[in-house]
Amino acid sequence: MDAGYALISTLCQKVVAGGFSNGAGLALELAGRVKDLAGVFAISPPMQLKDLSARFVPAVDAWNKLMKKVKLEGARKTFVENRPENPHINYFRNPVAGVHQLEKLMDYISSRLETIDIPALVLQAEGDPVVNPDGSRLVFKKLASQDKTYILLNFNRHGIILGEGSQHVHRIITDFVKRL
Repeated sequence: MDAGYALISTLCQKVVAGGFSNGAGLALELAGRVKDLAGVFAISPPMQLKDLSARFVPAVDAWNKLMKKVKLEGARKTFVENRPENPHINYFRNPVAGVHQLEKLMDYISSRLETIDIPALVLQAEGDPVVNPDGSRLVFKKLASQDKTYILLNFNRHGIILGEGSQHVHRIITDFVKRL
């Protein structure tokens, strides 16, 4: 995000940060640090994951580190199985350590949302099987911006930027960016 911001800010008068899922978290993190962004949009920010096993990720990650240290590699659970919506671009399994880092990022961002006072857009699918919409509502509520919009879309998938109806999502983002 930093390299992209540095490059784009030398080429454009206004820069808007945005992303989907983990990328939404990274865009919010950047918006919490960089004060001359024109706006930020977050699509399905992973503030609260729906999978119950995600709650055990910190413990499993600590277990894996301990097992590596005592050289019991066979006792480690390093991956979580995944049923991707888009198997041609998504992973069939995710590293436990990566999921733990995602949760740490979102915890950090949660404590910084009150510092984001630029125009903001948060989009979420109502039936998202990966990210709980309550988490995106929390993101929206904590943002300090007076100019902020929350849109809950009638989709039953996580990947709302691809597939049927994604043109509507693209239009919402385009309209947001154009008005800045």
